[in-house]
Amino acid sequence: LSSNRWLKNKEKAKKRAYDHAAEILDVESRRQESLAYSLKVNEEDFLKFNEDFAYTETPDQLLAIDSIKKDIGLIKPMNRVLCGDVGFGKTEVAMRSAFICVSSQKQVIVLTPSTVLSNQHYESFLERFKNTAVNIKLINRHTKKSNKDNIVEEFNKNKVDILIGTHALFTSGINFSDTGLLIVDEEHKFGIRQKDIIKSKQENIHILYLSATPIPRTMNFIFSGLKEFSFLHTAPTNRIKIKSFLKIENNQLFKEAISREIARGGQCFIVQNDISKMESLKTRLQKILPEISIDLAHGKLTKNNISNVMREFESGNLDVLICSTIVEMGLDIPNANTILIIDSHNFGLSQLHQLRGRVGRSSKQGYCYFLTPTNDLTKIAKDRLDSIIRLSDLGSGFFIAQEDLEIRGGGEILGEKQSGHINTVGISLYLSMLKNALNKFNTNDEKELTQTEINFYDSSYINESFLPSPLERLKVYKELNSANNIDEINKIKNSLIDRCGALTEEVKNLIDDTKLSIMIKKTGIIKINSSEKKTSILLSTNVSKSVFNNILTLVTNQPNIYNINKDNKLIINLDKPNTSERRDIIIKLVNEIT
Repeated sequence: LSSNRWLKNKEKAKKRAYDHAAEILDVESRRQESLAYSLKVNEEDFLKFNEDFAYTETPDQLLAIDSIKKDIGLIKPMNRVLCGDVGFGKTEVAMRSAFICVSSQKQVIVLTPSTVLSNQHYESFLERFKNTAVNIKLINRHTKKSNKDNIVEEFNKNKVDILIGTHALFTSGINFSDTGLLIVDEEHKFGIRQKDIIKSKQENIHILYLSATPIPRTMNFIFSGLKEFSFLHTAPTNRIKIKSFLKIENNQLFKEAISREIARGGQCFIVQNDISKMESLKTRLQKILPEISIDLAHGKLTKNNISNVMREFESGNLDVLICSTIVEMGLDIPNANTILIIDSHNFGLSQLHQLRGRVGRSSKQGYCYFLTPTNDLTKIAKDRLDSIIRLSDLGSGFFIAQEDLEIRGGGEILGEKQSGHINTVGISLYLSMLKNALNKFNTNDEKELTQTEINFYDSSYINESFLPSPLERLKVYKELNSANNIDEINKIKNSLIDRCGALTEEVKNLIDDTKLSIMIKKTGIIKINSSEKKTSILLSTNVSKSVFNNILTLVTNQPNIYNINKDNKLIINLDKPNTSERRDIIIKLVNEIT
């Protein structure tokens, strides 16, 4: 951690955090200062549209619709995330929101991350709005240029009510002046830049994000209050929990899993994301099971080839589809109820959850096999796979997103096969830098906000056994991170004791470390490192005068215990193997010098 490379990476990440903070504040402040259209609907018309829904709404859907209806009825632009697993009714909520917007004589844009999903939404919207006069159009990469130009012209003349397409819509010359609502589906599939382009294009429109598993960045926005949130957790009737297994890849497993699915009249997905290995896998499977029909689907095939293969699979003429992650979204084949995911340790939690969601979409039992070549995996990969197996209940997408945030935010310094400044220094430190940057811009304070570090070389976190719910653990982490004084920390501590009983050693350490961070925040103390034999306190160049004078007094009066070295560190000679004792001594010392 003391290496030049680490310091350079940290500085780059810090600069990026300030750039990112400026972008966020610029976009968000413009949205907050803008006035959106107040979208209203005739209740009689709305009731009639709702009655066309073929199913009974779940309580979650009704609550979400009510919240959105209130939001878009205001002139403050809505910024809401609607989270729910596949088949839990997000699209119906989005359609009712679109109906309200169109009823207010304003246009709707539905944005999707893939051509497949845009086609699926187009068909769904046409079917749902068939009893209305709403004009719905689609633009994606399969749309001919002449047709695309006509659709854009019609949209700009307000002749199109709902326009569905991919993010290429934003480079199509579309006029947003009469757009009242933007619906972004599969929010987690868009990059940060794409989403910020979406918002910067038009600050005065209501935005509804749909996602089964929001990305960690969005989760932090939700918990920080930058986005409103609705959660659909009630499963559709007759839906059965998918049985999930973590297995070592082998021929016998392939044979048993595929044979069982075919014997009950079903079909199988096999996800192999390395296209170069697909043909050899196909040959291998044909040797094991010569009687089955197999084909391949991946992004390097032509549009016609992919369409033909998918048509064959959907019609039941193929037993097994070996595919890349192109099947992750927008595919609904109720007869395919077994999926085997090769090298599952290389996928993210959200991706694994989306892939698992390709099966079990009817009343049939679904099976998902997460395959790895060996048990020798990195800790973060093991944690991820443990989470996906444990969180296999219906409607677990949101909790998987929380777990993803918790796993990534647990202090990992370097990620595995990750990119970007966040992954160079770890999401926790980056978010802390971002928070400091936001504070700095908000207060116009050019004085650097010190990033404090506390390390006693022991465990300080909230145990799952102490507080089982990932949501509740995240809330407590957020409360601790947002606390500004010791009284607030004590309130959190007392609340935890009331709810969960006596604090574990790890939770007590976390609370004490948070107290220490607050105590040293404005003193010029940057870092406290404490091992069995030695403790050091790193001072910044702008350490407060009173703190420095108190430290000098200690060094003068007790030179055998305290001394300051050339690196601006106060060295404390403490021979205390017990970390609890050391913590208490350091807390008492910091109290004295501050």
